[in-house]
Amino acid sequence: MPRRIVILPASTKAGRETIRVLLQSESKPFVRAVYRNPAKAPAEFLQNPNFEAVQGDVSSGSGLDFAGFDTLFYIPPRPMSPGVLRLNHISDEILKNSVPQVSIVRPGYITEEWAHFLDAAKADPPVLHSWISPVDHKVPMVDLKDIGECCANTLLSEQTKPSPYYFKLFGPQHYSSADLKDAVEKVVGTKTELKLIERDQLSGFFAQLGIPETHVPDFVGMTTAVLPGGIMAGDFGYDEDTVRGKVELVDGLREMYEKKQQG
Repeated sequence: MPRRIVILPASTKAGRETIRVLLQSESKPFVRAVYRNPAKAPAEFLQNPNFEAVQGDVSSGSGLDFAGFDTLFYIPPRPMSPGVLRLNHISDEILKNSVPQVSIVRPGYITEEWAHFLDAAKADPPVLHSWISPVDHKVPMVDLKDIGECCANTLLSEQTKPSPYYFKLFGPQHYSSADLKDAVEKVVGTKTELKLIERDQLSGFFAQLGIPETHVPDFVGMTTAVLPGGIMAGDFGYDEDTVRGKVELVDGLREMYEKKQQG
């Protein structure tokens, strides 16, 4: 019998790419995707008979009906992001006994989050602004292609790990601001200037990006958590509960750049 899988929340980039790979799988699992607004489900998913979009809200616990499903895939918010403590409580106390197997992924920074660097490299002057400081400090990054394939493979395989199973998903290696600059220059073919956003500049930086004033401290906290001395900086090691992707940063950026060039 095909596996029955719940994706929560389905609106994230990680959720979307995992669903895409699952629906393309020869094992044809049935996927229930939980959205705050099911109307946001991609049309290509809705056309698949093995997919259904339902309304649910992880922040309140409403609409979280998983009866008859084998596996739940949960993508929690990053540490220090708004509402994370409440959401972590829900995942620990409600989700863990909801289905026979609960898998919770903690991915690195998604390569696509740096797509704006490709535009910045073509600007005049070509300046890249990075909050990863110092220049050689490395953080985990992972490509969306790896996220979809690795998460789908984990969900479709027979799990021997106890439930809930927490796993990290990183790329083949970690990357620094210097690595980002080098990768962008290789892809775009132009030299750039790298400007680091230091800790005391983060509030102003996020405010300039249009982050609501009430959320700026959360974004600052989320950022400093992964910098040297931060609460998450020591959690970047590859261990037995880490899934390692294959796509290098430069290759992920190159694919994005080529798509931009094609319009």
